[in-house]
Amino acid sequence: MLGDALVWIILSFIAIIVILMLPTMFYIVKQWQTVTVIRFGRIIKTVHGGIHIKIPFIDSLIRLDMRVQTFDLRGQSAITKDNIPVKIDSVGFLKIENAEKLILGVEDYWSAIKSYSQTSLRNIVGEYSLDELLEKREAIADKMKLIVDSYTKEWGVDIQKIELQDVVLPSDMQRAFAVQAEAERESRAIIIKANAELTASTVLMQAAENMEKNPIALQLRILETLSDVSKDQSNTILFPLPTETLQGAGFSGLAAAASINSSAARDRAKSQE
Repeated sequence: MLGDALVWIILSFIAIIVILMLPTMFYIVKQWQTVTVIRFGRIIKTVHGGIHIKIPFIDSLIRLDMRVQTFDLRGQSAITKDNIPVKIDSVGFLKIENAEKLILGVEDYWSAIKSYSQTSLRNIVGEYSLDELLEKREAIADKMKLIVDSYTKEWGVDIQKIELQDVVLPSDMQRAFAVQAEAERESRAIIIKANAELTASTVLMQAAENMEKNPIALQLRILETLSDVSKDQSNTILFPLPTETLQGAGFSGLAAAASINSSAARDRAKSQE
């Protein structure tokens, strides 16, 4: 009887242990994750999304996110080829391709990638002058991407893209660039104004030559000027006309001029009434 009771106690103890350990035997891997199973210090397998079984207290799991991830490099100080200090903000995009190589190749891949990217950025910026840095930002970013990617490939990490977000100049350099930009705008404005005056003078010269060749065109211009000036009837306008103009318009002699004056006076009186 005592032996049977001892067996039941042992079986009950084992059953309790199995029941308690049962929840820890199963684990769920999300679809965008990869889990590497390590048993007795060795990588046994790498599993993907779904529900899986492990040996409790023996197997350990390392989860990795296989989606595209970003890393920021903000406020990185560098000196250009022409000895101008700048601060650069950049961002990179990476994706883990081989989980086992990453686990075995580097301890903290985030810190390693950021540190190597900072060093590469400073070295690349030192190869360019400030003007080249501002003009060739895409080329510099592509060059930085190739250098960093060639190093991280050994860890199973793919650097998909690196972008230079901003280049911050010292305050004195910002003032100098502002003065330069203002001077360039003023220079362009002067050139545009000079070109406009040149075009206007050319057109006026052509108009003058046309009026000189055609007296009727000159007369039309005179009449148009009189029409513009006479809009304000409160003023008295004295406009001398040469005899040639009157003759060209069909009038001859002083009598004709007097008739024009009297006719204009009568029209003015009628308009006042």
